[in-house]
Amino acid sequence: MLGRSVGITDEEMAAMADWESSALFDDRDRLVLRYTEVLTRDNKVDGALYAELEARFPKKELVKLSVAAGLVGFVNRMHATFHTDLDQSTADEVGDAGFCRIGR
Repeated sequence: MLGRSVGITDEEMAAMADWESSALFDDRDRLVLRYTEVLTRDNKVDGALYAELEARFPKKELVKLSVAAGLVGFVNRMHATFHTDLDQSTADEVGDAGFCRIGR
């Protein structure tokens, strides 16, 4: 699972549903989560949010963050459209996790 591969704990993944009030995330984490949520839902970022991002991240990191958010959104939309099957190892790994329920 991608989150685990970059060091996100299962507890943090479970808390993402309530990221705004979870004590597991600091201000920087919340900014990234707010950005990715706005980008995913609205498909645009207003000037105020961009200014916050620009103040916290060097341009190169912000580009990487934007590419990662866009790529994840693309992959999720492809899976949602084509109802792709999971490989067995992924289903075994996360199929019953409370933070990532996967129905077959």
